[in-house]
Amino acid sequence: MINNYSDDLYTDREQVEAEKILIVEDNEDIRMLLQRMLKSKGYQVILAENGDIALRRVREEDPHLVLLDLSLPKIDGYSVCKMLKGSENTKYIPIIIITSHSSLKEKIMGLELGADDYIVKPFQKEEVLVRVKSLLKLHSLHKHLVQAEKLATLAQVAVSVNHEVNNPLCAISANAEIIKIMLNKGVDLDRINTKIEVILNEVDRIKRVIEKLSRATKVVSMEYISGIQMLDIDQSIEQIKENNLKKLKF
Repeated sequence: MINNYSDDLYTDREQVEAEKILIVEDNEDIRMLLQRMLKSKGYQVILAENGDIALRRVREEDPHLVLLDLSLPKIDGYSVCKMLKGSENTKYIPIIIITSHSSLKEKIMGLELGADDYIVKPFQKEEVLVRVKSLLKLHSLHKHLVQAEKLATLAQVAVSVNHEVNNPLCAISANAEIIKIMLNKGVDLDRINTKIEVILNEVDRIKRVIEKLSRATKVVSMEYISGIQMLDIDQSIEQIKENNLKKLKF
């Protein structure tokens, strides 16, 4: 039995930034009830009545959260949960599993497969909305944290590239100016060739920096100047060096 509540209980509709929630439930009555609950708070709702459709909806809609019944036709909820949490593209989508009162085993199995929370039938509207809101908030905070980490890493890379590339560029520029002066004064070719060699060496130095950056597998920081970090390029590719050495051992 499901507790029906009037949407009048939530007259203070919250402003939700159009978060999309996928409801995966084969029971139409429960599916429609959950849809009404969530729409009353301004969420976008996507529906799926079996696991096969659920996986397709995730690919098409990229939902912010999934409400997932475990007893589904075709592909069951356990398999759906395992596939979503096992994929790099979907593993951070929060999943709330829907279980029955008596099935402790369902709860444990769902959580072991990576589900983030669960609700029990018959459920209360307030409980569903609170759990959804909490998980969406955590998901949003996680996304902001990941973005902040990416921006911090990008800043370190920019400082590192500026440091590593700026010096050879200055050398190239200076030697090019010297060659220009030499040519105007009719200086011998040997001295000009020496300066050209310096330029070519600095170009190779830039190429090496770029090549190292393309092989970096981790982020190792070092202090550039007080308060500013830069990427330690050599340490950031150390793991690849170690792996290559292992491959050479017979």
